[in-house]
Amino acid sequence: MRATAQERKAGAGRGGLWGVIRTFFRDAWLELKKVIWPSHDQVVKMTGLVVMVVMVVSGFIFVWDQLLTLVTRPMFE
Repeated sequence: MRATAQERKAGAGRGGLWGVIRTFFRDAWLELKKVIWPSHDQVVKMTGLVVMVVMVVSGFIFVWDQLLTLVTRPMFE
């Protein structure tokens, strides 16, 4: 595999800029073929998990903000 990558790299100079661009997109397409894409159910579950975590963290930050405001307000009045 390395020999072919080196050969392509050396050969890209002959094609100029367009050869380099073409090689980049060909290599990117080959890498995208190797990706294991998640199923629809996995995407839905992970999206739900992200939304729930965001809600929990934002609630935590809200509660702490309210508590700190309550404690520090007398110092500034």
